[in-house]
Amino acid sequence: MNLADALGRPTAFRLTVGEAEDCKAYDLLIDQPDRLPDALLADKGYDADAIRTDLAGRDIKAGIPGRSNRRVKIEHDRAFYK
Repeated sequence: MNLADALGRPTAFRLTVGEAEDCKAYDLLIDQPDRLPDALLADKGYDADAIRTDLAGRDIKAGIPGRSNRRVKIEHDRAFYK
């Protein structure tokens, strides 16, 4: 996982083993930058209630599509995600 600025330049990254769940690196990276991001764009691997709650508490916009097996579907802004 890596964090990038608005131009796509990496600001922080964390290497994980190939089979590791993506969301495991979230806690390690979200506290890394000098300033909190305005938004987090991530794939479905980061669709976890805990991550969404943490982002909301930090006032960070979540651009994360919901997993297809979610019982309660979560809408996301497709234009923002692109």
